[in-house]
Amino acid sequence: MTRRSPVSMSIAGERGLPAPSPDALAHSERLRSLIVERIGAAGGWISFAEYMQLALYAPALGYYSAGAAKFGDEGDFVTAPLISPLFSRTCARRISRWLSDTGTDAVLEFGPGTGRFAADALEVLAEPGSALRRYALLEVSGDLRARQAEQLQAVTAVEWVNELPRGFRGVVFANEVLDALPCERFVVRGEEWWRLGVGLGSSGFEWRVRPPDGAAPGDTEFVEAAKQRIKDLAAQEQALPEGYCGEWHPWLDGWMSALSAAMDKGVVLLADYGLPRYQLLHPDRMQGSLRCHYRHYAHGDPFAYPGLSDITAWVDFSAVAESACRAGFRVAGFTTQTAFLMGAGIEQELQTMAAGLDPSSPDYLSLARGTRTLLLPGEMGESVKFMMLTKNIDEHEMLDEPSFALRDLRDSL
Repeated sequence: MTRRSPVSMSIAGERGLPAPSPDALAHSERLRSLIVERIGAAGGWISFAEYMQLALYAPALGYYSAGAAKFGDEGDFVTAPLISPLFSRTCARRISRWLSDTGTDAVLEFGPGTGRFAADALEVLAEPGSALRRYALLEVSGDLRARQAEQLQAVTAVEWVNELPRGFRGVVFANEVLDALPCERFVVRGEEWWRLGVGLGSSGFEWRVRPPDGAAPGDTEFVEAAKQRIKDLAAQEQALPEGYCGEWHPWLDGWMSALSAAMDKGVVLLADYGLPRYQLLHPDRMQGSLRCHYRHYAHGDPFAYPGLSDITAWVDFSAVAESACRAGFRVAGFTTQTAFLMGAGIEQELQTMAAGLDPSSPDYLSLARGTRTLLLPGEMGESVKFMMLTKNIDEHEMLDEPSFALRDLRDSL
């Protein structure tokens, strides 16, 4: 077993991250003890996917399972619905049209965060003539459910579910969900891809790299996934250099299969940070796309304060498309956030919301700032991609979809 330099959670403060409160630090230590236990039981090495699963989703201890503010000014990061209501309202216009076009009547939102998207979207979806009859929030965190309930206390047309509803007919929306699925990490060694996992050193958690020789759980699946990606990159005349680190999300197939099994008919709209495979796994990205967020500080150390930091990796949208097709979906659209929102009518939505506002007023300036953040390439406009999947819908039912017409990027997948 070969080691890389250890990275200790104890030095996070020296890296400029704010020190957590004593209670928060104690919480992080409890999660750390659980992970240490898991590493010991596994013989000293676990995959990064297992580490990330525990850090984010361990019951009552993981980042998304425990009671700490995660979104907005008091949390660790800001998502598009919190930047501007224009995001939610513009998406809702298309969702409303898709319900009407497909003869369905339900919306299911994955990972609703603060509930802000639902609150703003339902203002549109509740308008006269809307086909919506049911809006469900799939949220497994009791803490986040409570925050969503507070946000949506004036809204009666919502319900919370613990699992995918069977026989679903409607639109599924998932914003920044796939990038939080546990990811496998790898490093290129001698033209081969080795597994980059987690072990224990004298100063805490550390990266450990090993060949996928069949000695650890998941080695076989890793080899098959690596072979496919190497083959795809070779088709683009692209090879990754020595020392390159990258990621993929091994649970995509399971996520897509479960979603497809629950759906009779409908549309899935995915929004996430990501790229097609040959752009994501590119020699220019030597350290991959793994990112962590802690109290509005972006950093690259997933071992810093486990349970208190979010961990994400950019989405390989080629893999999303492959998983979707295997599960019985059709990829009906793929584009950037800018192109989607422009095609979906964000300009008209802005005009409606800004009508009667003084251009120098705080409300007008807030709308303008939010629009820039959503659309500019240097902000979220190009980094976030939108993908549309359909299930049991004939192409003629959704002709000339404007939200994906401005810039159709499906050929890049």
